[in-house]
Amino acid sequence: MQDQAPKSLSEGDLRTVMDRLGIQDTISRYSMGQDAHQGEDSNILQQWNDTFSPDGSVDYSAAGGPVGTYRELAHWMRGDADTPGSMSGFSNWQHMLSLPIVLLSGDTATARTDFFATHRGRADKGMNVHYNAAGAFHDELVRTEAG
Repeated sequence: MQDQAPKSLSEGDLRTVMDRLGIQDTISRYSMGQDAHQGEDSNILQQWNDTFSPDGSVDYSAAGGPVGTYRELAHWMRGDADTPGSMSGFSNWQHMLSLPIVLLSGDTATARTDFFATHRGRADKGMNVHYNAAGAFHDELVRTEAG
């Protein structure tokens, strides 16, 4: 192979690369919000407030969850002092993501990210199970002033 001078990237090429990396980080923050807060720790909004725009919406109907705001999803998953969430029977879990397939179009993008999630049930709550889920996240993203 001959040595060749590296190709210079245009400003548009750099923006595309930075957009793709930003989208990848945004999608990863979703899973990090889940995985950084195990068991009784329900503070997933610590990461999700930086993941979703204030008007961000979700459709978790395929998993029996809400179609609504990301805060409604957090409540459905983690519950509150009065109501247990759908994750309350699990002690720990981990979400593993593929690299997203991203289609950019100006200030909007779509992405598909395959996932594998593993969950360990809480034996002390009668859920001595090991539950795995696989699927894909389908995201629509919009560039905001914040990113």
